[in-house]
Amino acid sequence: MYQKLFRALYGYTQNVTKSTGKTYRYFRKGILSDIPYLRPGKNCVIIPPKSFAMLDTFFKTGKNPSHYWRTKGDWKAVFYMDEKNLEDAQVIDAINTQIKRIFHEGADNLPKIDFDDILKKSNSGEKIPDDVAKIAFVEADRIVSSPWFKDVYGKDQGLKKFYEAYQLLKQ
Repeated sequence: MYQKLFRALYGYTQNVTKSTGKTYRYFRKGILSDIPYLRPGKNCVIIPPKSFAMLDTFFKTGKNPSHYWRTKGDWKAVFYMDEKNLEDAQVIDAINTQIKRIFHEGADNLPKIDFDDILKKSNSGEKIPDDVAKIAFVEADRIVSSPWFKDVYGKDQGLKKFYEAYQLLKQ
């Protein structure tokens, strides 16, 4: 049950091996897959305040992106709704991890996207394929519109480049 709960929260990679010997990898999203978070302890997670509603719904219903559970499960959750002062470096690390999780590990419907590559192509006048640009923009927009991103992106060179590539995709 513990593994099932953690997979529902954080997501997991499923390996499927066909009879031909070929292995396919699928990333199954969890509740926290699309938001930045910090994990200061084994059973503790710090998330942006606006993301709390979906986590609360999960613990009340068991509904999650990867599976539909007919019964919630026998677990309890304790929430502390404190405002926590986080260091910028912690938040930057959480956002960079989120970007890596979404774009570099290639979630279910996403091609692996390199934002440095988008910047290079755009600067050289090369067109970014519409399908890649559309998917990348939608996912990047979620990150850029996060309060944590708005607070710290100007303090990190990698996040500045990410934002610059996002602006190019927006056009």
